[in-house]
Amino acid sequence: LVGFNLGDFRLTMVLKGSGYQMKGEGRFSILAGLIYDARGTTESSGKFTSSGPKPAMYALSYAGGNQRGQLRMIFDSGAVTKVSMVPDKKPNPHDIPITKEELEGVFDPMTGAFLHAHSHNPNGDLKVCDQTIPVFDGERRFDIALTPKRTVRVQKEAPTAYSGYAAVCGVKFIPISGYRPDNPGIKLMSQTDKIEVWLVSLPGTDMYLP
Repeated sequence: LVGFNLGDFRLTMVLKGSGYQMKGEGRFSILAGLIYDARGTTESSGKFTSSGPKPAMYALSYAGGNQRGQLRMIFDSGAVTKVSMVPDKKPNPHDIPITKEELEGVFDPMTGAFLHAHSHNPNGDLKVCDQTIPVFDGERRFDIALTPKRTVRVQKEAPTAYSGYAAVCGVKFIPISGYRPDNPGIKLMSQTDKIEVWLVSLPGTDMYLP
């Protein structure tokens, strides 16, 4: 962005039997009046079932500037059963309250982003874009609705780069609860139709990754 590299993120994924583990590490330059470094790690684990991935645990830790925090979520049978945060945040009375029912059948952000799209067709199958992903990030409950747009040929620019087809999906952010209705960021995200995600096939599997 205007000459600045705003961040890098490295994801490690381990698939063993029906179980999965993911760990991400990133360093980000946050534009908040001044530019400063923020570092974070995030983890997710769970298992694959006939109906899709089922998260068991999600954790996030971050530090940057004068802010730092930790988040941990526990899942059971597809529902969020425990959320712990440091520092502990008191519920904002202006937020739309989250109901127990809204925390059933949801995914953490990592599972929703990396393990939800599947197809046996590796050539940019647009069917992977025809889905809605329910997500809870520890504070907000929202849906990510994907719609098919086009298939694109991705050309390799480095020896280790991806070369093949990408399914390009339109992304609609649908806020449900855990947020203030007048939050300008939420309004912008929910009203725009300019967000896309490119999903590519992971060789040797039926998974599509962003």
